[in-house]
Amino acid sequence: MDNTEITVATWNTEWAPADGPRGSMVRQRLSTTAADVIVVTEGRRGLLPDGGHVVDAGDDWGYPRKPDRRKVLLWSRWPLTDVDRLTTGGAAGRVVTALTAAPGGPIRIVAVCIPWTHAHVSTGRKDATAWSEHLDCLDQLDTLAARFDPAIPTVVAGDFNQRIPRARQPVRVAARLAEVIDRWTIHTAGDVDHGPLIDHVASDPTCTELRTWPGHSTELRLSDHSGVMCRLMPAEPTS
Repeated sequence: MDNTEITVATWNTEWAPADGPRGSMVRQRLSTTAADVIVVTEGRRGLLPDGGHVVDAGDDWGYPRKPDRRKVLLWSRWPLTDVDRLTTGGAAGRVVTALTAAPGGPIRIVAVCIPWTHAHVSTGRKDATAWSEHLDCLDQLDTLAARFDPAIPTVVAGDFNQRIPRARQPVRVAARLAEVIDRWTIHTAGDVDHGPLIDHVASDPTCTELRTWPGHSTELRLSDHSGVMCRLMPAEPTS
């Protein structure tokens, strides 16, 4: 692999336990991606590959806390610096950014688990309306991204909780996601194997390879999501 390329994988593991047959198979699938960066949503640290560097988005997203659960985990084979977490509203516990020290130069990773339609409507805080937490998270992502250094390549990965192009979500919700993500190319949109996906990878680096895997094996249901891996090639710096 060219040392300027990186591979980024993401998968919502639907709170798979870290042990037992299901956890073992989830962990194996994540490890066999051989990705340089992995974003796991609705996951546990015990599912991540050995070694590497890990940060998470925090343990408070407005629901009862469970010590080993995180909405967002970011694993990198290289050190992570400049870590920033969003801690309010629909983004609390659901967004973390960091710079990974890739051999070709730093790359900003934005790891997300954007709230689903009915987050905090009839569960959790019970103070939201359909899509309100989702839209608030997108607004906060928009503000966050506006502060990024444009000289540093950016990758956004995780659970977007929307199919792209729009399926059943309201037009205004799909349009807001498109506005926020318009800074980058969504490599996982449209007709892909094991899709349509709601776990996505978007970036300004170019995607040169995309692979997906289903949320089940022959024997077991592993997750209600398919996973995805992208090989990315950052643009050559200009002099």
